[in-house]
Amino acid sequence: MKILSKFGLLSCMVFLLVNCSEPSNTENTPPQEVTTPPMANQPPPKPENQCQLTMGWDPWEPYQYLTPEDQVRGLEIDLVKAMATIAGCELTFVQKNWMNLLDDVRNGNIDLLGGASKTSAREKFAFFSDYYRQESFVLYVRKNEANKYTQSKLTDILTGEFKLGVTENYIYGEMVTNLQDSEPFKDKFVSVPTSEVNFYNLIQNQIDGFLEDPFVAGYTIKRKGLQGQIEAHPIKIHSGDVALMFSKKSVKPETVVAFNRALHQLQQSGDYQKILDKYRF
Repeated sequence: MKILSKFGLLSCMVFLLVNCSEPSNTENTPPQEVTTPPMANQPPPKPENQCQLTMGWDPWEPYQYLTPEDQVRGLEIDLVKAMATIAGCELTFVQKNWMNLLDDVRNGNIDLLGGASKTSAREKFAFFSDYYRQESFVLYVRKNEANKYTQSKLTDILTGEFKLGVTENYIYGEMVTNLQDSEPFKDKFVSVPTSEVNFYNLIQNQIDGFLEDPFVAGYTIKRKGLQGQIEAHPIKIHSGDVALMFSKKSVKPETVVAFNRALHQLQQSGDYQKILDKYRF
């Protein structure tokens, strides 16, 4: 019994020595993360969208306008939104005048603008998408007078007593610009500060016709109830193509590529034409 007791005592001493000689790793062991399962009725968190873009806009119905509910709508907005959705981007909107918006793109304060003409000066600070919309102008005259002017060229119409209304700061294309600057024709143009003045001047017989974007004219004629007073003449003037303009300071080139692919997908699916037809009056 004594031998067993000594052996047991020795075993206990060895056990204590071994445990004392090995320092505890408790302080160096990182605590295990305890995860709490979400509640059954709690929806899973949404993944963050990696493409967040700010689009600048200025009012120009029906391309861009604000609804009574403070929602930005319009043909231009619908086209860009459709491209952004396919490209995996979310849009927010900032309203300013066009010159301030250009400065914001240059400085990277906003990411993109719609309806932009590509120029070498702008390409220094902006990427441009593929052209996504044509800009053109149609000649509008008083109702039942389209047949009165049988000429197929604007130059031939202006040779007579015809007075043509135009809007200041509109870019109608090289052909119209040359006519405005030429001695035989420059007095034929009547310039006004806003396009709606042309509608009034035509009805009041102060001009014989005016040039306007067909979507803008159709929208204005319907809104003002002028269907019985104004009609379109067959003359149509193509002024150029427009693209999306992206800030080089805030947008990656691959984002522009994604928008180009989205545009082509919209065109091939027929959704592009559906958006245009929605605003054609």
